Amino acid sequence: MKKKVFKYKFVYWVALLVNVIFLIAFGFGIYNRVFLNSVFDIYSIIIFIIAVLSVLSFILLIKKNKLSILTFSISLVLISLTIAFSIIKAIFEGHYGNGSLDYIMPSIIYSILFSLLFLIIKFKSKNDYFQLEIDQIGQKEE
Repeated sequence: MKKKVFKYKFVYWVALLVNVIFLIAFGFGIYNRVFLNSVFDIYSIIIFIIAVLSVLSFILLIKKNKLSILTFSISLVLISLTIAFSIIKAIFEGHYGNGSLDYIMPSIIYSILFSLLFLIIKFKSKNDYFQLEIDQIGQKEE
């Protein structure tokens, strides 16, 4: 019996692709922020946590483990919270709203993140492998 994380292969490949993108983006962000600019603050820690979660989620998706959905969901929520806190910080500092993209880009990014979160939660596989193996006792498999 094949292991499945999602009901559809399309969702699996989208999750793998997004994990690779997050891995590259946040890995580069850690390298740029900490190693090149020597900035170490709360955002650096959060970026590092997101990078580690995306690596872990990628490995678990390759192994087709059920925990990959949890780690991927946590990383998406952390990215959303990081963007929200950055926007709130920019509003209080008076830097928000200087350009028209300040109002358009957060809604686009949040739409993408929440649609990914919806995809992975809605289409996760709900097979109980132990129950299926018990039901198949005495049946000939080919």
